[in-house]
Amino acid sequence: MEQVPLKAVATFSVLGDLLKAVGGEHVHVDSIVGPNGDAHVYEPSIRDAKALANADLVFTNGLGFEGWMNRLIEASGYKGTVIVGAKGVRRRYDPIQEKEILDPHAWHSISNVKQYIHNIAQALAQKDPIHADYYESRKKAYLNKLEDLDQWIRTAISNIPTEKRKIVTLHDGFGYFGEDYDVEFLAPLGMSTEFEPSAQDLVNLIQKARRYGIKVIFLENISSPKLMEQIASEADSTIGGIVYSDALSEPTEAAGTYLKMMKHNVNQFLQAMKASTGPSSKTTILQTSGPGHRH
Repeated sequence: MEQVPLKAVATFSVLGDLLKAVGGEHVHVDSIVGPNGDAHVYEPSIRDAKALANADLVFTNGLGFEGWMNRLIEASGYKGTVIVGAKGVRRRYDPIQEKEILDPHAWHSISNVKQYIHNIAQALAQKDPIHADYYESRKKAYLNKLEDLDQWIRTAISNIPTEKRKIVTLHDGFGYFGEDYDVEFLAPLGMSTEFEPSAQDLVNLIQKARRYGIKVIFLENISSPKLMEQIASEADSTIGGIVYSDALSEPTEAAGTYLKMMKHNVNQFLQAMKASTGPSSKTTILQTSGPGHRH
């Protein structure tokens, strides 16, 4: 009799893809917040509660990313193991305050994603020991892909002068990437997309872009194009491409897997930084897709 795959629930699409990478054919993955969804402001449904109730394992990101998850687990009646994907990752550090920062976006650090993969493989092997060797093999293969990706990113960014490695985003979602690759990300909003930026926040954003000679501004995929057009106009800029922060794209699109998402984002970052020619050049605004952020 053929064994039925484990039923695993992941809280969002990036984590779901990492789970698929290790679990392969022996794990059926259901992601609560799907492609282009925003886990910061997600409202769980009855369907989500049913998925949890029927799950063998539940995987969360942790680090305060899914504020709604405890309520959903309680409502579903799920009594099984909850695996925190980000357990043991390197935290961001604030040198000014001399303390760690609680930033949930740990998947933008490849070294941290290696820890996610270890956590996932360990949990799957404990739940399904018959296929432990299978999970271990897939883990090692994926870790090799991550290592190759990391080396490619480091080589590519090393060719960009340090003074050009400054990027503005609306939502502070790329801080881990910035620490790993010495790219400075600035944002008027904090770690979450729940709150609208004030008029002063937007003024500060434009002023920083001009002051630092930043030529490319990445914005989250906000609902009002008028706001983006206003910023573009005041910064004397144009609106460019798309990057992904808190969610993958649809499977058939540019960022359908974690590896594709990282490659796509890095290529966008590289084009943007290379286009920077100094304070007198024109600033470009790049729209961020990924989570459908509600502002």
